[in-house]
Amino acid sequence: MAARKRATEKEELQATDSGDEDGPEELSFRKAKEEAVEKRRLAVESAQREKALLKEKRRRREELFKEQKKRKLLPNTVLEEITSTACSRADEEHTTQEQDDVTESEARSSEDSEAEAVDARLQESYRAVQLKAWDQISLQEQAAKDFIQSCLYGPGSNRTTVNQFFSLANKKGTIKKPAMQFVDNTWGTEEKQKAKRFKLRRVHKQLTSF
Repeated sequence: MAARKRATEKEELQATDSGDEDGPEELSFRKAKEEAVEKRRLAVESAQREKALLKEKRRRREELFKEQKKRKLLPNTVLEEITSTACSRADEEHTTQEQDDVTESEARSSEDSEAEAVDARLQESYRAVQLKAWDQISLQEQAAKDFIQSCLYGPGSNRTTVNQFFSLANKKGTIKKPAMQFVDNTWGTEEKQKAKRFKLRRVHKQLTSF
């Protein structure tokens, strides 16, 4: 009996322990669920409030725009006065522009006449004189060129051209050779022609004598 009593007491203790352990878990789950539902409700309410505020702002803006539009509208009499004044100002500006154009043309004509008179006076008082040709070399430039030529190719300098140098080398060498190039190709043409004619006459005489 005592053993059975102890077993029942032990089972009751285990049941109470398990009940104590399951209780807080169930409470925490319910609490979390309630908190989530509350947060969702608050979020929905805040979104609805924001939408309502936006609608109110739009409505106020539209009303303000309508009021401003009404204020901008003027009566017909005022509009007619404004258009008439604008037309009169345009006419005045057109007339002033025409007057300015007339005065400007008169000023230009007077300036042209004055310029023509000045040109006529200048033509009467001055005379055109032909100067030296621009291509003519001045004395100073010619003197400078002569000085450079004398310094480079004068009697005191040992400079010469390539043709003259090789011609002298060919003449003064051990083996005599003709000059590289004559200074003037026309030299000796008359003498050559005379010699050719003399040779032809001599040959003709020899043939006739036989």
